[in-house]
Formats: sequence, structure tokens, C-alpha cells
Amino acid sequence: MDKSCRGIILTSGQPKVFSAGLDIMEMYGKSPEHCGEFWRAVQEIWLKLYGSNMVVIAAINGSSPAGGCLLSLTCDYRIMADNPRYSIGLNETQLGIVAPFWFRDTMMNTVGHRSTEIALQLGQLYSPAEALETGLVDKLVPEDQVLATATQAMAKWLAIPDHARQLTKSMVRKQTVDKLTSNRESDIQNFVSFITKDSIQKSLGMYLAMLRKKKGK
Repeated sequence: MDKSCRGIILTSGQPKVFSAGLDIMEMYGKSPEHCGEFWRAVQEIWLKLYGSNMVVIAAINGSSPAGGCLLSLTCDYRIMADNPRYSIGLNETQLGIVAPFWFRDTMMNTVGHRSTEIALQLGQLYSPAEALETGLVDKLVPEDQVLATATQAMAKWLAIPDHARQLTKSMVRKQTVDKLTSNRESDIQNFVSFITKDSIQKSLGMYLAMLRKKKGK
């Protein structure tokens, strides 16, 4: 709401993790009403970031799977730590779930149709080098330089007159934003009916069990 704020740098205070994605516990064993409220909140953060008038730069200082990748994709410019242990991508199919149309469209707008088609079907997680090559991120820098580089990039973006940059951004993204805005309720209904299916809940349960097993090692 601060009118003097013209840009946002999205980063994480958690070492090694930019964003671990959507909280699976918000989708597992919950009522349809709870799942619907959760999904509306996910829509809301995407709409606010992807449709923002401000310059939004991602300083990706760790791994960024699924919903974390989506947050990165909402940004105007993405800088990632050049650490081969980190990964980024929309890996929903690996969990037995499906990325909705607006996740797909956001990725397609960034890396193109064919790369999106392969990545979404395989639930592909890219290393930083692979993410740069495919266009998922714009720049790789040493881990300790991610935030400083994002700040430098912000100065370059803010040097452009706001009205011209904002209108251009809106022109490029409006069709994608409008598509979700006009289909929010049906998208929520589709998500709830899908995520509450026994087979999908079973897949999520198996994935959670696998995560617990990994943590126990």
C-alpha cells in the first residue's frame, strides 16, 4: 500500500531454500471447505505478484520446487544462486497432482510451449545451470552475491519511467491474469474435486511418508 515503494525483491531468510512450495499438509486430510479456502489464497498471491505494477525481482537463494517455482515465475527478473545442489521447477506430477492452467500459462510465457510441455509432464526439476539454459532464470551468481545482484538489477529496472514500464508489463501479462480472474470459482471447484479424491489423497500420503523417511535418515 506504500505508494513510494516501486519495487520488491522476493527472497528467503531460510538458508538453502527459496521456497519449498505449497504446504502439502494444507491439502492432505482436509475438508473440501478448507481446501477451497487454501486454493483461493494461492490464487490471490499469484494474482497480486504476477499482476503487480511494481518491479518484482526474485533473488533465488536456494531450492525452489513447485509453488516456489511459481513464485519465481511471477517475477519480472530472476537471479539464482549458482549452486548445483539447488533445483527449481514445477514438479507436481511427481507428487501425483497436476499443475493448473495458470501455473502452465505462467511457465509457458517464460520458457515456451515445448519446454513447458516436457517439464510439466515429467515434473522436471532443473539445476541452476539447466534453469538458465532453458530460460527459467535470467542470471546465475555466486550464492553470497544473489541479493546484491538483485539490488543492482532493481536500479536498472527502476531507471525506466514507471508509466511506460507498467503499461508494457500489463500489455504482456493481462491476458494471462484475466484468464484466471474470470475463472477463479471454477478453478477452485476443479482443485477441490481433484485434491479430495481418494487416489490423490493416497498419492499425497505416500509422498509425505517418503519425506518423513528421508528426514529420518
